[in-house]
Amino acid sequence: MVPTLRRLVCLLLMACGVANAQLRDGELSLAMSGAFQPFSITDSSGALVGFDADIATEIALRLDLEPELVQIDWSGIQAGLQTKQYDLICGSMAITVERLQTMHFTLPYYVSGAQIFVRSGTDSIRGLSFGVTEDSTYAAYISEHPDEFPGVTVLQFGSEAEIVAAMQSDKVDAFVSDLIVGGFYASKASGVEVVPYGGLLYEEACGIAARQDDAALVMRVNGALFAMVQDGTYARIFNKWVGSEPDLAVLMSSWGEFAGEIPASAATTSQGDAEFVTDVSGMLPLLAKGAGLTILLSALTAVIALFSGTLIGVGCIARSKIVNVLSTGYIALVRGTPLLVQLFISYFVIATLLNRVAGHEIMGAFGAALFALVLNTTAYNAETIRGGIASVEAGQWDAAATLGMRRPMLLKRIVLPQAFRNSLPSLGNNLVVLIKDTSLVGAITLIELTYSARNIVFQTGQAFVPFFVAAAFYLVIITSVSLAVRAAEARLGRGKRDARMAA
Repeated sequence: MVPTLRRLVCLLLMACGVANAQLRDGELSLAMSGAFQPFSITDSSGALVGFDADIATEIALRLDLEPELVQIDWSGIQAGLQTKQYDLICGSMAITVERLQTMHFTLPYYVSGAQIFVRSGTDSIRGLSFGVTEDSTYAAYISEHPDEFPGVTVLQFGSEAEIVAAMQSDKVDAFVSDLIVGGFYASKASGVEVVPYGGLLYEEACGIAARQDDAALVMRVNGALFAMVQDGTYARIFNKWVGSEPDLAVLMSSWGEFAGEIPASAATTSQGDAEFVTDVSGMLPLLAKGAGLTILLSALTAVIALFSGTLIGVGCIARSKIVNVLSTGYIALVRGTPLLVQLFISYFVIATLLNRVAGHEIMGAFGAALFALVLNTTAYNAETIRGGIASVEAGQWDAAATLGMRRPMLLKRIVLPQAFRNSLPSLGNNLVVLIKDTSLVGAITLIELTYSARNIVFQTGQAFVPFFVAAAFYLVIITSVSLAVRAAEARLGRGKRDARMAA
């Protein structure tokens, strides 16, 4: 039964008396995708801003907690909540029956709806190709209502910006999105006029999600939301980012079946106006920051994985059957599974277990990414080293054995130096692949080079220029690495020739 206004107010007042939840070091961490303008986006400094960001910040401050805004790819946002990587999701998440099975939600903090957008002049959607954002409710709605979408095909994208770019390049004919968000990105489309088609498919109430064991925290957030609506803070934040006044009657009716006058005050918020990237010169600092993380992860992984890969590679030719089987099994297992899966396991499983056992965070997103990258690159380096060892002439092994040289000394003095020299081109190729593979760590909250480019796409609505500039960064990094590897090859080649001449 829908609660009356009186019961609702009583419930919210009770929330004020709930004991403070034991949140990490007085902080309240709230996650959002940063890919949903004007609700969550990054500004020119890389900070999360938008309607969701301002609501999240205001709620934390009203609970006397320090706000910590976390950006994570939408595909992993629910897993991050369940594994306690953050406390809440304030990311325009629609409240659905399915999600209520695994999460608690606060009262809705805004109500919008699903809208079809098409090219201007479209009079029928029959047989069109539709774009939707991945893991959204829109794809499910289309599949469940075939009569409304006769003969359509559905393609999934990472964001509305990518969908609009797909419309500009004739990859899709139409898309379904939130009325506000879709309208925002449609207005940025160049070369094609994108307009709403028909009325709302359905209304969608969005709430702040919490784990099911955080009911007390949900009540406190509800109290903060109610106070924000009462003193006018909510309306100012909504107007700031959406550009219109919120329909408080609709919001109230989503809280319960009532509507009333909501008093406003002259209270002010502390958020200033955000600055956004507008041209290539504005992109460079953000991309350079992302490139720094890419280089750091690549360098650390390369050093560690070279050592561990050598150990596993030597294990593949070990006399011990157990060591041999374990080494070859490790290579087969790691090379047979995708890096993205390994990243998710590292972040959502291994890091979570370690942190819970320790009682505090000892492995964050960076540590989880480094662990997964080392795990993956070690397998490829090990196979490369194994091949390098196999390339050493069998006669050298026999000659060393005849001289009484023990196997560890044989490997150290004769076999491994030659194996490294023979394997250097392949090891260099593994390093290049590693640099490009770091683009996947954005799925676990790290903002590296590729994810920085995505953030700029979400800011500007330009789907091409940011990625071209990011590609230029990758080209510079990878070319520098390739030149260094070739220089090392040349030097080792000269050393080999000098040794032959001395002999």
